[in-house]
Amino acid sequence: MNIKVATAWKDLNQWQLQEVVNLLLNMRKDNYELTLRQMVVVLFQTQKGFWKRIRLRKLLRRVPISSLYPYVDFLLKEPEPFAFPEIKKLVKPADRMTDLSIKQFGIMDQFFHGWMDTKSETFLRGLVSSIYRLDQNYNDHKLIEIAKITDKLSRKEKQVIGFAYMASYHYIGNSFPVVFPTKKSNNGTKKVKHKPFSEVIISVSMNEQQPLGNFHESNNTMIYDFMNVLTKIINQQEKISKEYEKPR
Repeated sequence: MNIKVATAWKDLNQWQLQEVVNLLLNMRKDNYELTLRQMVVVLFQTQKGFWKRIRLRKLLRRVPISSLYPYVDFLLKEPEPFAFPEIKKLVKPADRMTDLSIKQFGIMDQFFHGWMDTKSETFLRGLVSSIYRLDQNYNDHKLIEIAKITDKLSRKEKQVIGFAYMASYHYIGNSFPVVFPTKKSNNGTKKVKHKPFSEVIISVSMNEQQPLGNFHESNNTMIYDFMNVLTKIINQQEKISKEYEKPR
């Protein structure tokens, strides 16, 4: 029996992506084994439907499902950023959110951490509506208008968008470790306590040198440009701090 399976996130079809993301977001220590089995089913069934399930059952009569676990290893690693889904009448972000302003990132950041902390559908709805735009210019006053469109999506469709944001967020964090530091603990590495990015934007705009201009100008800076400047500011502050700590 010849079954071609996805080996990377970009190879997953829409049905698989929705099912895998839903499984990952609900995975816990007590359902880890069951989640692996379900991931194998999604990966090897390839499509929703009766005949696809029959074909998968034939395969599982030949081999134990546990022998197929290695095929889902790539799903358990930090996901590579993938394209945000298209939504009619709305403008989606570029891959890795390279075309978004830091103002938009600050709003998405609040909804994202609220969703991660509470698993609330309300925060997920807010995150999805803040990711998309009505046109090329971002306007946070249009969130309610955007939400009228994005609220029509199913929960799993919203989760895929939230997960795409998460993947891009992790990519940005890994690209700018000075801005998104980790610290060592007895249990390994953990993230430093989250600080709302809206506060960070204010701090940068109030910097004596105003490297990105006033508050309005700083808000309109692209995410990656802002992160580069913020990295330099943090490094400079740490250098000055070390100078002061030296014995006189």
